[in-house]
Amino acid sequence: MKRTLLVTIDFPPMVGGVANYWSNLCRELPHDDLVVLAEEYDGSIDFDIHQDYLIYRKNLISKREWLWPKWLPLFFSTIKLIKQEKIKKIIVAHILPTGTVALIIKKLFHIPYIVSVHGLDISLSQVSEKKRRLTSKIMNGAESIMANSEYTKGLLLKYNLCSEEKAEVVYPCSNIKDQKVPQKTKENLVEKNKLIDKKIILTVGRLIERKGHDKLIQALPLVLEKVPNAFYVSVGDGPQKKYLQEQVDILKLNEKTNFYYDVLDYELPAFYDLSDVFIMPCRELNNGDIEGFGIVFLEAGMYEKPVIGGRSGGAVEAVEQGVNGLLVDPNSINEIAQALISLLTNKDKAQSLGEKGRKRVFDKFNWREQSKKIIKIINK
Repeated sequence: MKRTLLVTIDFPPMVGGVANYWSNLCRELPHDDLVVLAEEYDGSIDFDIHQDYLIYRKNLISKREWLWPKWLPLFFSTIKLIKQEKIKKIIVAHILPTGTVALIIKKLFHIPYIVSVHGLDISLSQVSEKKRRLTSKIMNGAESIMANSEYTKGLLLKYNLCSEEKAEVVYPCSNIKDQKVPQKTKENLVEKNKLIDKKIILTVGRLIERKGHDKLIQALPLVLEKVPNAFYVSVGDGPQKKYLQEQVDILKLNEKTNFYYDVLDYELPAFYDLSDVFIMPCRELNNGDIEGFGIVFLEAGMYEKPVIGGRSGGAVEAVEQGVNGLLVDPNSINEIAQALISLLTNKDKAQSLGEKGRKRVFDKFNWREQSKKIIKIINK
């Protein structure tokens, strides 16, 4: 692989989809040819010392009010590393502002760059004429563009940001390693949370509007009419925490739901393993916010769980209708309820979808296979 610099503001120990995406891909790329420039966070050293590739940490975006543009520290840090590490190619993990820096550096030093996009960043780049013009320049100057799904690639084409040949899809994959959950761990979780003889419906994700927790809660009374022992478990925290709890209170579902706000990474597999159905009825919001893909569907698949996703954005690639799960209208309470009922009451159907889901994850959605695509893109 050509000696490559990844420039990213989102990187562990920061939590989030972009951070996880790149940390997993970096693990599979040739370590001697990879250098990462990332934002400084609390706990960065603890993460960095366990990696086999070079990571440089800087405060990339200035917090000083008098400094403009705010990305000047990012610009000078990138130039320094290009010279110091003899970089031949740059990958930027965001359109703005890292793409702006890559565009300027290309003009000054003729270093080619690749832009990675994830869906929402494209929508946000279209909110003003100034951002649209700058985004167009960045994309035109890029050697290649990496999209995290066919849906995201479609957005690039929709806004005329690149040709179809210029964009390549590199899928996200599971953040959980394939590991068997100890029986004792599951038993303790069941006993502690009174989940004995329950049909567990699971969602893993931040408590934000586009994930669709609210619609699922509204559908739960319909599910309970047909499946009285159904029980909803939500793993994740976020700004809608209070609103969702209010919905549970209004519908008198406190005895049928449980929210876990601070589950640790090593505990998460037990929740997947215990569940009967995984669901995230994600939807597109009026401001363009949409699920670019949906790694959690793959993680559930690793534990042979049937999945239900909202028919929107990149979720339609993570969930293949009738193969590993079902797709529903994310705004239809009735469709969400009927999909859950069908899987909770048909064990054979649920098992078949779960088994196919696990095979699909290991055949197609694994980090090693996706990293091979990146190497090919870099070496063009």
